[in-house]
Amino acid sequence: MLVRECLRSAPVTVPPVCTLEEAARLLGSHGVGSLLVVDGGHLAGIVTDRDIAVRGIGEGKTPSSAVAGVMTRDPVTIQGSADIFEAFGVFKTASSRRLPVLEDEELAGIISVDDLLVRLLGEFGALMHPVTEKVIHPA
Repeated sequence: MLVRECLRSAPVTVPPVCTLEEAARLLGSHGVGSLLVVDGGHLAGIVTDRDIAVRGIGEGKTPSSAVAGVMTRDPVTIQGSADIFEAFGVFKTASSRRLPVLEDEELAGIISVDDLLVRLLGEFGALMHPVTEKVIHPA
């Protein structure tokens, strides 16, 4: 299974000058935990709800401060063509629970550890369904 098969929606992006308040509103309205920061068409960073709370407001930054001051710059990325087990390996070595996904140089989305686990459990369930049917309803 490939990483691109686990993407659920288009990434939510913001420019580095986006305020912490605007970013927090976007997180809430889109129901996501992170935003990709894009500058000049290129991925510049990632900002999470935790970044806003801890490195932003928690350290005295105002709601009008820019996300550039709290984002993680140059985040580790993964290609959409990568196998999900490669993604698990990246998660083990990176200090992040989210990876921006690229298709060559283009931003395709973002994937989390949870996304991968949900997808794997769904695949496992589909694989086990015929077996459980035979156990529950033997012929």
